[in-house]
Amino acid sequence: MARKRKEDAQKTRTRILASALSLFVRKGYERTTFNDIAARLKMTKGAVYWHFESKERLLVELVEEALAKFRRQLEELMPHGELTFPKVADMMVRNAVQMSEDPKGAAFFRLMKCQIKWSDDSMAKVREGLLADADSGPMAAFRNAVVADIKAGRARATINAHEVAVVAIAIWDGLVQARIDHFLTLDLEQTLRHAYEAIWNRIRIKESSNG
Repeated sequence: MARKRKEDAQKTRTRILASALSLFVRKGYERTTFNDIAARLKMTKGAVYWHFESKERLLVELVEEALAKFRRQLEELMPHGELTFPKVADMMVRNAVQMSEDPKGAAFFRLMKCQIKWSDDSMAKVREGLLADADSGPMAAFRNAVVADIKAGRARATINAHEVAVVAIAIWDGLVQARIDHFLTLDLEQTLRHAYEAIWNRIRIKESSNG
């Protein structure tokens, strides 16, 4: 019986998160209320509060869910081997295509990029949570991969791993947003692969040829 209650509670939490995401994207994070979320699910506001103590907590859960999915993808990609820039780049390309083609993924991307005013004081706790988890996201994966490439002699020692990671994520963000907003007329997968190949060719140690 306890297990059944736990499963039902988890299903309700999942429904609440999905409803919140949809409303955050459609109405905007600031304008969405717990009453809106509850009404959409035909629940009481108190029932929503029972599962989530605040709207900020809802947003944090959505972010943590996305980060957990990313970490699972990373673990599946390299269960035993070390990170390399090409491997992380390949995973991020596939992640971009999946996100742009999945309505929920596209909605989450729009929420994070367009609907949240991260500079507002009300977002301070959420920002702190994101920064505290900064070592487990996509940028950290790129940075750690470049560090591993440098140590293994695959990339030049003078390369700034953090700068490479920032550029790699900026390219990903820009192209995914352009694809979701229907501004990218080129193939997303091929365009990202070409961009990451250019970065890798810039930072890697090229084998010398004789003759």
